[in-house]
Amino acid sequence: MKFSLSLTLVALAAVGSAQGPQRCSGMRVRRNAASLSPQDWQSIANVLRQMNDDGAISRFGASHDRLFSRVHGNTCFFPFHRRYVLEFENIARRYDPNFTVPYWDATESFRNPAADPVLSNNGLGGNGGSNDRCLGSGIQSNMQVTYPNNHCLRRSFNQGDSIGAWYAPEIISSYIQSDTSLSTFRENIEYSIHGAVHLGLGGEMDTGYAAQDFSFMVHHANLDRLWWDWQNSHNSFLMYDGTGSNGPASLSDLIPEDSSVPFNGATVESVMVLGYGNVCYT
Repeated sequence: MKFSLSLTLVALAAVGSAQGPQRCSGMRVRRNAASLSPQDWQSIANVLRQMNDDGAISRFGASHDRLFSRVHGNTCFFPFHRRYVLEFENIARRYDPNFTVPYWDATESFRNPAADPVLSNNGLGGNGGSNDRCLGSGIQSNMQVTYPNNHCLRRSFNQGDSIGAWYAPEIISSYIQSDTSLSTFRENIEYSIHGAVHLGLGGEMDTGYAAQDFSFMVHHANLDRLWWDWQNSHNSFLMYDGTGSNGPASLSDLIPEDSSVPFNGATVESVMVLGYGNVCYT
């Protein structure tokens, strides 16, 4: 992800006080999933297997399901998922200190998503089986999860063996350039590329507990990248307008959390600017 220091000066003045988040001493780099080697994907697979053995994968699925109505359809969508993917990354780094969540730019193969190399056997895997929809390829091949019951991780493309076209990069770029409020940008992204990927992959991704599929993490890492691009494009690092999870949006709002994946009382303001506080990635 691109970190534009020159465009963050206004935000830094707002968050750099003794009371606000402090500048990160080091930055993780989230890579484009399309650039990962088979060895990179295998390293991710190893971490996911360990996390699943310890129950962490299903805890993330459960927490997202229980919080679903509070973090979708309102401006908290972006801050919540930024903090949520970061928490997943932090836990994954207990197993591999070099782990970062890559981002998946789904617009790169928008005309024929099923042919995207990211969905190959070396990567996220393809469609589920014809009978049970169990995922039999990729880094989570044959994985069993426990929420909301014991079952195989499922994938079910929305057009049988293919996926309907997603959104062209020009459409997403137009949202980034033309939307002048976060509430408008959130609505356009949530109800376009966000929903298209979830519905296109289907199976686990078409449920409230979609976070059990690692596709969720790489997809939302990309949406987070798009939000950061929007923040830079409009010099609007602390804009948080519209409706939040509990009424009118405020930077002091607590980010909704579930006991299975706690955020320890993190506020919306604490995740607004990359490179500050605990948001130490680019």
